[in-house]
Amino acid sequence: MLLLFLLASLKGAEGTVQVTAKDVNEPGIPFSLQVYEFVDRGDTTRINASKFDDIRYFCHKGRPPTLSQFWASASFKLDLPSADYQVYIGPNLTSVHYLHQQSEAAWFYTQLPWRSKEFKFSPFEDTCVAVKTSHEYSMTLLTKQINYMMLIFSFIGIFAFFTAPNLCRNPFFHFATGISAGVILSVLILTYLVQRKMRVSFFSWIGLLYSLSLYFITTTWYNLKDYLTDQYFHWVVGYILCAGILSFAIVYRMGAPTNPRTVNLIQWSMQAVSLICIVLSSYHQVASLSLALLLLGYSLVPSSIKATANTRFRKTFFRPKVKLLSEEEFIAQGNEETRKALEDLRKFCRSPESKPWQTVTKLRSPCRFAEFMEGSPHITEDEVMEYSHWDAVETDDDDDRVNLTDDEGSDIGGAGDRSFDGQTDF
Repeated sequence: MLLLFLLASLKGAEGTVQVTAKDVNEPGIPFSLQVYEFVDRGDTTRINASKFDDIRYFCHKGRPPTLSQFWASASFKLDLPSADYQVYIGPNLTSVHYLHQQSEAAWFYTQLPWRSKEFKFSPFEDTCVAVKTSHEYSMTLLTKQINYMMLIFSFIGIFAFFTAPNLCRNPFFHFATGISAGVILSVLILTYLVQRKMRVSFFSWIGLLYSLSLYFITTTWYNLKDYLTDQYFHWVVGYILCAGILSFAIVYRMGAPTNPRTVNLIQWSMQAVSLICIVLSSYHQVASLSLALLLLGYSLVPSSIKATANTRFRKTFFRPKVKLLSEEEFIAQGNEETRKALEDLRKFCRSPESKPWQTVTKLRSPCRFAEFMEGSPHITEDEVMEYSHWDAVETDDDDDRVNLTDDEGSDIGGAGDRSFDGQTDF
């Protein structure tokens, strides 16, 4: 218990390291900037409120990538109650300062409405984040040795890559995909139907509707938590039901694709998307790209070669252990298997599938067949005695034949010797 308490205390102590500002000069920056350099997980700093918008810079120096950090991730977490702030992200202070100057000089508002307060970046690359606001806030560095979302995406990509040949030929998969696409992309589908109905080109004013549709979908996705409250929950459920039923009707009317070339295109598209998911599921781009290329190369190998290699691998490393039977075990196993086979035959003969009446008309001894079906042995006592007598006679004949062969051989040898002697004497 004491050890657990100490571990919990050490874990709770993370995030208490306060980072102080430093003066940093870089080429392209006319003056020194107040920069907060974050190093370890849990480093944090608090910025006080000011009368005017003040910009602060937060930087993290990347570490060399290793294979053990395949799913590692890092992020800056901004703790700011207000939404009145601007964020600029870049690889160094020069790029971030340039983005800030361009934003100040632009006459058009370029910030998107779905700004996040957690800025994810690669832990293997240098990253700088600038925050401009007049409110009080805090910035914390969060790092994960294993990001479980990235891990899940990697396994989903691998699973989809190998199961794509079967999934693309499964009708349930087509219905599920069609309904999901109809629920998520219903606005885009409605825009497409309007375009087809009005017979206008894509580059006409209908393109504005596509842009508005994408804007609406993205805004809804980033504000999904706000829409799942009690005030809008019934509207969300109603929309999902209506869009799902309509999508099911459309997919049911069109039916699943049956053309082999169409199915192959769907399979290749699924595999391409799964490879993209694998590449994007890790900040270690060299390792993730190598994994994607390895899977692609494996899929291009002919099935016959893979089957042969799999067979040789199993025979080499997983060879089954064969247990030899003794004579008693062999006889006992033979009797048991014979008994089971006769019982199965008896059950089959009793079933209507065997057509017993037609079988009886073809037999020379129907009474014996009926007795066998009732449980009598498949051989009679006379046949057992005859087989025993025949086995004993055959054994005696074999012994006599062996003895006769030995005697005849000796006689032949003697005759040969006499003939040879006679020829010699002659």
